[in-house]
Amino acid sequence: MRHTARNAAVQALLQVEENEGYSNLVLDKVLKAFELERRDSALTSILFYGVLEKRITLDFYLQHCLKAPEKKMNAAVEMTLRCAAYQILFLDKLPDSAVVNEAVEMVKELEKTSSAGFVNAVLRTLLRRKKEIILPTGNDPVSLSVRYSVPASLISFWQEAYGAEDTERILKAFLERAPLYIRSNPLKASFQKLQSSFSDRGIDLKPCGFPECAGILSDCGAPQSLPQFEQGLFHVQDISAQLICEILNPQPGETVCDCCAAPGGKTFTAAEMMQNKGKLIAFDLYRGRVGLIRDGAQRLGLDIVTARRNDALLGFPDLEPVDRMLCDVPCSGYGVIRRKPEIRYKDVSSVSELPTIQYGILQNASKVVKSGGVLVYSTCTLNPAENNLVAERFLKENDGFIPMNIELPASIQRRSKEPDHMFTMMPFSGASDGFFAAAFRKK
Repeated sequence: MRHTARNAAVQALLQVEENEGYSNLVLDKVLKAFELERRDSALTSILFYGVLEKRITLDFYLQHCLKAPEKKMNAAVEMTLRCAAYQILFLDKLPDSAVVNEAVEMVKELEKTSSAGFVNAVLRTLLRRKKEIILPTGNDPVSLSVRYSVPASLISFWQEAYGAEDTERILKAFLERAPLYIRSNPLKASFQKLQSSFSDRGIDLKPCGFPECAGILSDCGAPQSLPQFEQGLFHVQDISAQLICEILNPQPGETVCDCCAAPGGKTFTAAEMMQNKGKLIAFDLYRGRVGLIRDGAQRLGLDIVTARRNDALLGFPDLEPVDRMLCDVPCSGYGVIRRKPEIRYKDVSSVSELPTIQYGILQNASKVVKSGGVLVYSTCTLNPAENNLVAERFLKENDGFIPMNIELPASIQRRSKEPDHMFTMMPFSGASDGFFAAAFRKK
């Protein structure tokens, strides 16, 4: 098989679908194996993420071009059709005829020669009919699913949880390209100094205003390849995750724990807010992820960070009492669909056991908080069962804790129906990803 951008995209998409792998990890692995030039790697990424984000919409178009749409087709052939359809419908860098020819050659190389005529016929039909095929305009879950390429079951779930209006605002936000948020490291350089160093390289860094060290980086390529990254002058972190740290509000000299810390972004931000003074213990279940936290802390010059392996569901037997505990639990991830588009296809019913796990971790974490200490529970999902209901249950069953009001600037919109100690960050509300936080203080 030729090592082309389109072949690489198809292989990566098949791996995500068959093995349910994380999109970024799968893509990195395939790009390394294919050893493509920079331009082809960029096209592979565009096709890969484009098909993941638009799969339901693409299938709607393709269904209108099939003689027997109910008939199941080979997975590799189907993915080749999706990639070609994405180019025809959403890209204009290559002539449509060339896209069709490339797709036909691709299925031949995939040893699906018998499907070459089928692929050619379907795509030629799409070329003729693409302007005739009209996306449904209704506001029912199925129509919204086709327009926004999110499963109807998840849309129904959100409509019940957040209402029809906010659900469509969520869907619209997830169609937009996510900004690249970073946090400058105040221990090594001011935001202005970092901004100037990027400007010298033709890279734009805009301040967010709040949080103080947050900014949006543009036209930079892979941020990890920048010398400023290697020098520990910044780390990549979404604005919503930075807001979680603002709610935690760790202070210099305190003992702080991030009990489910990998890949470490909140740990790094908290340590910087502490001015690298005090103790910050970062736990994770997996040894490899603990190594990532250690490496990141070393790069950023954060000496107060100690990264250790621990299963939070089994408690924290060797942990001294802490002033502040961040309990950022494993979750369904429905708030970060814009960055991890494959999450949208996760069946809502498959996450029903998560609240029990989350509550168990929160209970264990609460036992090591000092009297008068702060406990913050957070997720990166939009699911009341994992968010508000876990927080409500905790207060109901733990009279040693009281709710602690969350205070943020007016530019960060809040849902009017939430109590003051809870905060659902919507992707359209001045945050970026969808997050949830609840804050408690131990009596």
